[in-house]
Amino acid sequence: MVVDPPPKRRASGFRRVRTVHDLQPRVEGNSAARRVTSDGIYLSPLRQLTTNLVETYHICNPQFRYESAHNPRRVLTKPSKPAHNDGYDNEDYDYVLYVNDWLGTEEGHKYLILDILGQGTFGQVVKCQNMKTHEIVAVKVVKNKPAYFNQSMMEVTILELLNKNFDPTDEHHILRLQDSFIHRNHLCLVFELLSSNLYELIKQNQFQGLSTQLVKVFMAQLLDALTVLKDARLIHCDLKPENILLKSRSPQIKIIDFGSACHERQTVYTYIQSRFYRSPEVLLGMSYTASIDMWSLGCIAVELFLGLPLFPGTSEYNQLTRIIEMLGMPPLSMLNTGKQVGQFFDSYEVWNAHTSQNERKYKMKSMEQYSREHGTNEQPGKQYFKATTLQDIINTAPIPQVKSSRCSGNEVEKEMANRAAFIDFCQGLLNLNPVTRWTPQQARMHPFITGEKFTKPFVVCHLAVSYRHY
Repeated sequence: MVVDPPPKRRASGFRRVRTVHDLQPRVEGNSAARRVTSDGIYLSPLRQLTTNLVETYHICNPQFRYESAHNPRRVLTKPSKPAHNDGYDNEDYDYVLYVNDWLGTEEGHKYLILDILGQGTFGQVVKCQNMKTHEIVAVKVVKNKPAYFNQSMMEVTILELLNKNFDPTDEHHILRLQDSFIHRNHLCLVFELLSSNLYELIKQNQFQGLSTQLVKVFMAQLLDALTVLKDARLIHCDLKPENILLKSRSPQIKIIDFGSACHERQTVYTYIQSRFYRSPEVLLGMSYTASIDMWSLGCIAVELFLGLPLFPGTSEYNQLTRIIEMLGMPPLSMLNTGKQVGQFFDSYEVWNAHTSQNERKYKMKSMEQYSREHGTNEQPGKQYFKATTLQDIINTAPIPQVKSSRCSGNEVEKEMANRAAFIDFCQGLLNLNPVTRWTPQQARMHPFITGEKFTKPFVVCHLAVSYRHY
């Protein structure tokens, strides 16, 4: 006799799953066992153990108390040993910054320190949260020294002028200054938070260089910004890839670091511009104008395309040597007026039969002579390119698609046409003579920027406000 087994009993609390709907969680929102907020909302276990964790701990242990001051304080400044300013500054007069510390005051704006973004001779830049708007921003904390304080106050003045009077709608790729205040004797400047700089972009690309199309996109934006600066009669004085930042992950960029900027009528400093991007007139000790920014722009344009700096000088002498080897001697008008010319050149007189008078000529000092006279040990420096002319360096740069054999003859022809326009564009920016070097307004008319077909060298008429493409 066969007896059917008794039906299996389900454990208490379990229910049979028949459909997908039975797998959905059922939350009893008004369970009597749950806490209720002041608004009468029942708290789920997830919220009780996350956003309401402090209250949960307090219920478990009435003696528990939480204070934000107990948060971990990871030090961000190096060195971090207190030395000045009642222990708030280190030996370099940098403010010693900690994660979860505050900048600002209760009465004014307060900024919660999140992380370090960078450090330089001027001070530090930290990532912060504006506790009033909850926006993530970048705060420059300037060194506690009068020279840096005064220069940074000039940066505040210049950015306020640009932001309010010349670019009020934030259209011209210039950094926005949001706030400024004093915190324990340190001037703090609050900026919009941007992404990585163009040097980092080149580095991420293994220093292989960017396409002419992407270089064009960047150059058009930089020329737009420099046009605004020229209208405001301002000189940036330190244009380089590190001072051009991307907005998020888009090809939109902004010029930053106006700490060295000045008005055209107040060009008091002689040691300006980072060496690789330093103009011939600054190297020679001449008075300078906004055209020095255009020289820097030409150096940046070539570096973006090649992936390596065009003039990586190891010293001012080496920098000038590299420029002259590629572009030739500066005009006599520059050599006759530069205050530093005697450091780099020997001068001598030559009789001119046509004018019946002596003419001054210049010859660059040899590396050995310069080293002997200045007590240095000059070296030739590393050569990044086999070619010696700007045209050959650009034209012989590899085309990425050709390496993978996917580039047709038409594409190569199109690329070389783009390069021809690019070479002509760069030559206008890297003009040794600042008087005839293109202005931002003139460079914006070049076919490389406008997209017009390039057939012959672009010629600018300097005597009239008109531009012609011959």
